[in-house]
Amino acid sequence: MSFEIKLEQFSGPLQLLLELIEGEKLPITEVSLARVTEGFLKHMDAHDVPPEELADFLVVATKLLLIKSRAILPQLQLDDEDDGTKLADQLRMYKQFVDASHAIESLYLSEKIMFPREKTVLVKTREFLPPSEVSPGVLQEAFQSLLKRLEPFFALKRASLARVVSVQERMTQLRDAIVERSHLVFRDMVGGAASKVDVVVSFLALLELMKQRIVKAVQGETFNDIVITKATE
Repeated sequence: MSFEIKLEQFSGPLQLLLELIEGEKLPITEVSLARVTEGFLKHMDAHDVPPEELADFLVVATKLLLIKSRAILPQLQLDDEDDGTKLADQLRMYKQFVDASHAIESLYLSEKIMFPREKTVLVKTREFLPPSEVSPGVLQEAFQSLLKRLEPFFALKRASLARVVSVQERMTQLRDAIVERSHLVFRDMVGGAASKVDVVVSFLALLELMKQRIVKAVQGETFNDIVITKATE
């Protein structure tokens, strides 16, 4: 049963009351909004009011309240597209949610719910599949050949690390030798070198000590012996 208003000035649907007031056929000041609200509350107590009817009532009641506020307080500035319209939009959205919830409830109670399963994505893992004519022995030879080709790269890293350590050790040896002796000839120091790398390491150690002003080196002429002595302050 739909709600109808019963006032001294009007009797009928609430929407019709709003249309009469907006058309200035019925003064809003003669309508008691409190009685309108009270009547709707009694209607709710007596009947099972659906959510959409409640939403419609709130929309109309909000508009009536705004119209009466303008009539009673003309100095109050209220935009025609203000809170009343926003509330109406929110109530309509609320009604949509209510309708959707009822639809979902009906589906659930019908026990005819079917959801399609998502397509399973098969991830192909990469794997090495040699030709059937390739034997394990051939694969072994291929891998051994590859490892031999990589040996120089690993050897280079080990040699670089060894040279770094040797430079530090050779700097210590050279510093100790200068403390014990007044001077040292570079050719004598590298006379027992096992390889060219040792000679280069010794020369780098000498340059680093010269940079730190721990020793100084003098060479009279090109290709003459390099004489190393303790640096003077």
